Amino acid sequence: MQLLSLDHIHFSVPDLARARELFGPFLGGSFAPVYGGPALNAHGSWNSSGGDFLQVIELGKPVFGGAPIDRVGILSPSFRVADVDAGIAEARAAGLRLRSRIGSEEVGFGRHVIQAQFAPEPSSGLALELVERQIPGDPHRPMTRDVIDHLEHYVEQLDAPVAFFAALFGSPFEPAVEDPAIGARSCRHARLGIQFTAPSKASGATARRIEALGTGSHALAFQCRELARGIARAESLGLVLARRRACGPGAQEAEFEPESGVIVKLVQRSA
Repeated sequence: MQLLSLDHIHFSVPDLARARELFGPFLGGSFAPVYGGPALNAHGSWNSSGGDFLQVIELGKPVFGGAPIDRVGILSPSFRVADVDAGIAEARAAGLRLRSRIGSEEVGFGRHVIQAQFAPEPSSGLALELVERQIPGDPHRPMTRDVIDHLEHYVEQLDAPVAFFAALFGSPFEPAVEDPAIGARSCRHARLGIQFTAPSKASGATARRIEALGTGSHALAFQCRELARGIARAESLGLVLARRRACGPGAQEAEFEPESGVIVKLVQRSA
């Protein structure tokens, strides 16, 4: 597929005001006014760096006239394409099942944006979205340029999902990194900001996390130039540091206890 970049990420959060306070300093950008209401079963707020936050009023019921949302946490990454219909054809050819194709004007969000959503079942539980932006002079920057290191998606076994998505993306992932301390193997696609992580041993912390949370997208790692300063900022926002560790050659990671349904991480890379 001709994926241009990681465009934005959808979140379901229990408290929209807290989510804006928590994620705003890491995303940068600015938040648009809150939209939605009871008639649409959600309130939402968009961050110009690519965070789309929804506080659902009644979980399990349709949101904004579309599919129901039944949980809080990371819902899906959205990848920019030049032609959404060409992307749909390529995704279908790879075995993905289209759930919806809708223009933003149809749901009251203005013109020039077309999105296609795919069911998570054929793709290791990762619910992909494609977005075509037709906005003249659109200033939006790829999230991986200066905001997101990766969205982390937990799977039971690493090799098959990585092979599937490398073929789907048309480009390889980085070599696998193993961390015996937490019993994890991970592969990251740096340009598109996706990392798959699987347990490397049945008794490790990663296996316990999957047992507790299930497979799926549970963690979001933000880029950080100075990890110590980033940790201090995160703690000033009320996040609780869970661990700090090396996460590959020249990389250090700080992981925080979950909040708003998301495990926040900060990653400092030497190159």
